[in-house]
Amino acid sequence: MKLQNFDFRIWDKHHKGCGNKDCKCQTKYVYGEEAKIRLSEFKEDCEIELFTGLYDKNGNKIYEGDIVRCLTSQGKPLHYFVTTNENINTFQVFVISDLEKFKACSEIDINNFLFCDLSNLEDMKFNSEVVGNIHDKRECEELV
Repeated sequence: MKLQNFDFRIWDKHHKGCGNKDCKCQTKYVYGEEAKIRLSEFKEDCEIELFTGLYDKNGNKIYEGDIVRCLTSQGKPLHYFVTTNENINTFQVFVISDLEKFKACSEIDINNFLFCDLSNLEDMKFNSEVVGNIHDKRECEELV
């Protein structure tokens, strides 16, 4: 990803939107230029989630913290969680073994474990779709 494409979003768990459920201000995320301008306004416990440089099949940006659904060649949906490995300074993708409980596969559970770096997700970009994020599990529960 080139520096000119650098982007992030901010998740503010303390944000309260207006009374209108359909209003854009209901989201706890702030994106793009607005996020860059307003960064200093947020409390320390907000989360900054980086853009991975990848897009899903619908043209949506994929950020860390997103849940991405990909279909296998057999048509079975797999759900992935995008995160950051700070030890090696890269994005990682983990399969979610239990979407209802939001349980990611672990290295201990080797039979169900599947990890890939984002190059695998890049290969699947025509088949991937952002379906939620770690902060709003209600979106994911609808997929179960």
